[in-house]
Amino acid sequence: MMGGMVNAAGLFVGGAALGAPRRVEVDLAKGAVWARKLRGPISLAVTSGAVWLTREGGADDVVLSAGASYRGDVRGLVVVEALERARIAVSSGGWSAGARRVLSALREHWAILLALFSLYVIWGSTYLGMRIALETLPPFLMAGVRFVVAGGLLYGVLRLRGEAPPERKQWGGAAIMGVLLLVCGNGFLAVGQQRRWISSGVSAVVVTTMPLWVALMSSAAAWIARQRGRDAVTVAPSRGEWAGLVIGFGGAALLHIGGALQASPGGILLVLLSPFCWALGSVWSRSLPLPKGLMASAAQMLAGGVAMLVLGVLLGEQVPEAPSTRSLLALVYLTAFGSIVGFSAYSYLLRATRPAIATSYAYVNPIVAIALGIWFGGEEATATTWLAAIVVIAGVVILSVARARPTSAAK
Repeated sequence: MMGGMVNAAGLFVGGAALGAPRRVEVDLAKGAVWARKLRGPISLAVTSGAVWLTREGGADDVVLSAGASYRGDVRGLVVVEALERARIAVSSGGWSAGARRVLSALREHWAILLALFSLYVIWGSTYLGMRIALETLPPFLMAGVRFVVAGGLLYGVLRLRGEAPPERKQWGGAAIMGVLLLVCGNGFLAVGQQRRWISSGVSAVVVTTMPLWVALMSSAAAWIARQRGRDAVTVAPSRGEWAGLVIGFGGAALLHIGGALQASPGGILLVLLSPFCWALGSVWSRSLPLPKGLMASAAQMLAGGVAMLVLGVLLGEQVPEAPSTRSLLALVYLTAFGSIVGFSAYSYLLRATRPAIATSYAYVNPIVAIALGIWFGGEEATATTWLAAIVVIAGVVILSVARARPTSAAK
């Protein structure tokens, strides 16, 4: 290149366009060079003469004559050299360029954002939905109908799509998971809500302790494997993980201290067994024969739902002759949105995003559940309940971050 550098002062500052789209015209003598480091859409028109244009990372150089123009999304250095005396007009998108990039990202990731919204709001609202359904419906029969209908519909759709049915061993694994996750994990919580031991918001906080139980069980399983001389790769909990566990369970203890768990010791134990059983099922699932994808959810809901119906009959539960409309509508909502839409969205996120994003609902659901319980359920949340929720979530976040960091295997 020949000639000196021409500075079109005021057009760009710090490599980014300022404000709304702006236009600057520059006169270039033959051999003169105009260069800028840009980020975002640019429009360059040649009013007279001819120029040579190159972009950082661009595949080909461009020669533009009078009347020609260049438009594109540029990130990096743009250099324009005048092949003869020329005049160019340059404009950049300014703030509108940033807005276009945001809109482009939204269009590209709308399905992920919609799925996350579904988990944050829908699964956060299922605790209130369960409380309303339990106003006139018994816990195990209500939940049994919910999961049998949801699992049956999902199973039918998957079979129509050509997916193979679960094998006998896979049905056995799904039955174990259904009992642990649904009968114990969901059913115990339903009993606690029906008997007014806990509010819908506190239910969500209790469930949030599940990752803490998973961490403890995984560490215990690793220790047992080492004691038996197995060669499994095991990692001892780091200081960060222990800090997360202590903080998280400390938040759970605040619920009892603050009076949020209003039950006998046996009732409190039953409620706290809910996330424990869910965690046990999650850890056990790694070694159980299970169907793949959504078929696993369908089989677990069918098996767990049938078990809940049988248990409800054995416990002498009875459906009233005229359940309230509120309870029936809540049951429909739990079945359609809480089970079918929620599980489908969660399964999609596990395939399309990182696990940390897919499981981020656990940090949001307690806040959503407490707020909905106050606004629409007439519940009350003390300062201790809010503090407990924040502490539990903080513990889970610390644990998750600590477990994500690379560590050396324990000796």
